[in-house]
Amino acid sequence: MTGTGGRARYLWLGGLVVICLGLLGLAAWQLVVLERQMRIDATENMIWVFGQTQIEALNLALALSDEATPQQIQTRFDIVVSRLTLLEDGPQRRFLEDAGISETLAGWRNGLLALDPAQDADPVGLRAHVTALVAALRAKASLVMSHEWQIQATRLDSLRQLHLLALASVLGAAAAGLGLVAILIDRERRLMSGRLDRLRAEKLASDLERERKTSENHRRFADLIAHQFRTPLAVIDSAMHRLTRRGESPVPPELIAQKATVSREAVARLVKLTDTALMMSRLEADAVLPSLRAHDLRDLVTSVIDDLMATARDRDPARIRQSVQTEPTVALCDPMLTAEILSNLLRNALLYSPPDCRVDVSVSQSRDYVVCRVEDRGKGMSPDEIECAFDRFYRGSGHETLPGSGLGLTLARHLARIQGGEVTLMERDEGGLIAALYLPREDAA
Repeated sequence: MTGTGGRARYLWLGGLVVICLGLLGLAAWQLVVLERQMRIDATENMIWVFGQTQIEALNLALALSDEATPQQIQTRFDIVVSRLTLLEDGPQRRFLEDAGISETLAGWRNGLLALDPAQDADPVGLRAHVTALVAALRAKASLVMSHEWQIQATRLDSLRQLHLLALASVLGAAAAGLGLVAILIDRERRLMSGRLDRLRAEKLASDLERERKTSENHRRFADLIAHQFRTPLAVIDSAMHRLTRRGESPVPPELIAQKATVSREAVARLVKLTDTALMMSRLEADAVLPSLRAHDLRDLVTSVIDDLMATARDRDPARIRQSVQTEPTVALCDPMLTAEILSNLLRNALLYSPPDCRVDVSVSQSRDYVVCRVEDRGKGMSPDEIECAFDRFYRGSGHETLPGSGLGLTLARHLARIQGGEVTLMERDEGGLIAALYLPREDAA
């Protein structure tokens, strides 16, 4: 979405929200007005009020004709006066003014007060005045009723308009809301589409990266075949050629022993390389299941060092210095898999260290792990190389020509992890590397 398009879209959304809220506010206001219009007004039912006044006037007229007691006449007189007074106050007066009969009723009331029985007024005049009042109220009652009907009709028209306006406001707000919802749905659809495009791009990038790594592994495997397999075979072929080219001359026993040793070492490297590749294949197929038991890692380290020195023709046992550890360092591990890890770490340390430099091996324990550290004094690795050291077929810079498959550290880490441990590499302060094997403690597992 461009900047101009985005602003226009937000303005459009904001306009819809304002319209929607405005229409809802207008509808609410119309409902409030409608509610006020529906309240019972004091001026309503004026026909009843007017009728009550007329009835009281008739009662007074009857009392005067039946020669009631003065007290009864006075009571009726006061009631009629109070009714007329009531009609001249507040909303009743406004209603009668709108109907045009307020002044007429005021005259009748004043005339009635002038004939108050309490003032010894003439009863005959009072009777005539009340009789005329009854007739006048009867005549005005129809005007009151007609005026009230007009008011009710006007109110009904007003209520109808308010209903229609409120309905239109609600419908308008609903239409604006639907438009807003449609825009939000469209926006969500666009966001979802963008999210899917991004996920597709990420998956494509991941697939490309995986394909690149696969191609790189194939290239490294080809290099491994080309160098690490051909070199031992070339050594064996050279030894056999040296022994067979002497013709009929007898081959000295020393030469036979020398070439046999060279050939056996070359075969051992091939076997080791093949075993490593097969072990990696089994690990990737989850076909390696560790048999975890409690073993003293210190004894395993000693055994691995002894085996390594026994099979190495030109390796000096003094190059490996194992620190003295008096306390048992019991780990929960598989001895065969752990020996494979230690063998790889020690072979790497001896291979990448100068021939006259020793390799230190120590075993210690922390709260959760038993740790074996192998320290060499070789060229070491940069931090970036350490990050890649556990990748398959990776060889550090300057080590490409040395024997090795580039699978040793990868295999060691896999074997450690399936036992609940880990293998790490770090730079040694005085130069070289420190390879550490962590295995769970037997009492902490």
